[in-house]
Amino acid sequence: MNCAVIDLGTNTFNLLIAEALNGKLKDVVREKRTVKIGKGGLNYNKIAPEAYKRAIHAIKEYAQLIQQYHVNETKIVATSAFRTTENGPQLAAEIENIIHSKVEIIDGNKEAEYIYYGIREAVPLTNKKVLMLDIGGGSNELIIANKEQIFWKESYKLGISRLIEHFNPNDPLSPNEIEQIAKYIRNELATLKAALEHFPTDTLVGSSGSFDTISNILHFKQTGKPLDFSKTWNTIPLMQFWRLLDLLIISSYEQRKDIQGMDLSRIEMIPIAALFIRVVLEFFNCQYVLHSAYAIKEGVWYKTFIR
Repeated sequence: MNCAVIDLGTNTFNLLIAEALNGKLKDVVREKRTVKIGKGGLNYNKIAPEAYKRAIHAIKEYAQLIQQYHVNETKIVATSAFRTTENGPQLAAEIENIIHSKVEIIDGNKEAEYIYYGIREAVPLTNKKVLMLDIGGGSNELIIANKEQIFWKESYKLGISRLIEHFNPNDPLSPNEIEQIAKYIRNELATLKAALEHFPTDTLVGSSGSFDTISNILHFKQTGKPLDFSKTWNTIPLMQFWRLLDLLIISSYEQRKDIQGMDLSRIEMIPIAALFIRVVLEFFNCQYVLHSAYAIKEGVWYKTFIR
């Protein structure tokens, strides 16, 4: 039986069609559309007309795929842009009419929970606490957890689309812009600093999105081949990770375009994403970095369809 999850993100709409096999997710189809519904309106609490059109176009394509693969049940979750814009609920209603399934506009806490469940299915967690980070377009989620439970979680309105709309930075970023944006992120993450003092860890687990790209670039550097995304997790070498973050932060669009393993749909946003990660790393003594190929959509799939 095929079941689907559509994750309506601020930057990307993701479709996962899968079936359950021995209590595990078995991929049938994975698709993503870079809709950028935050572009041109997010900081005015609106989804701009062109972004709205891109969203509807992507959903119509997904409706065809859902029909083509005889999906029995579809779960749709909508995140930051839908919960903070005036016309987000209107777009959600149109999507419901196209897919014939309810759109659940989830809050940041629920989003963080789903991300945790996704990572827990992908990464062999232990009793040791880790810091989980999911970088989105409208919000970024940070979670301190182990295999058994979540100790702390928070959703920050610091998504990369939101930061770009707010600062309208140059490309490449100037030293002054780097410091200005880093200071802003640092100040907004005060609660993370307090949480890490209370629940210390030495491990960062980055999920999906920007971490897919970073992990793929580093794998290309090491092997000359793309990352095998059928593996649900991998270790990221710490020193190479730091160096790549620093390179991405100061790189130009043309330089990034030539990097093997770069996801072209993330080429505009990756410097700010790298800067965000760099600031997070200031708050604790990170010794290990892991990449989870699973995030919110897989978490939703497991919580909805593995009963």
